[in-house]
Amino acid sequence: MSFIEKIQNQPRRKRLIILWVSTSAVMLIIAAIWLFSFSRTLEKINVPKEATNSEKNQESNLPSLFESLKRDFSDLKDMFRAGVKDIDTKVQDAQNLQNTNNLQTNGEEGQGQ
Repeated sequence: MSFIEKIQNQPRRKRLIILWVSTSAVMLIIAAIWLFSFSRTLEKINVPKEATNSEKNQESNLPSLFESLKRDFSDLKDMFRAGVKDIDTKVQDAQNLQNTNNLQTNGEEGQGQ
């Protein structure tokens, strides 16, 4: 008889105990691996407690979140205005071209009569 068949032939209560013990053991192994890899990841990204003066100066030169958002929205606003201006210019060019074509068409009709 195989191992699985032996378990299948056990009473229901004993099979449930085997199920939960196996599940708990696998869960503990996975949790241990996760914690080990997590601690190693933290070690890789951990910044030393003693930062040099240049690092402190670089941090003080970084813009705050509000300043960064303000600058980004200002840039976005400028890009939007430039896009609207470009569209307006193209619409005006199209209208001028249409007016020129209408004048030429009307001039040709006047000469034909």
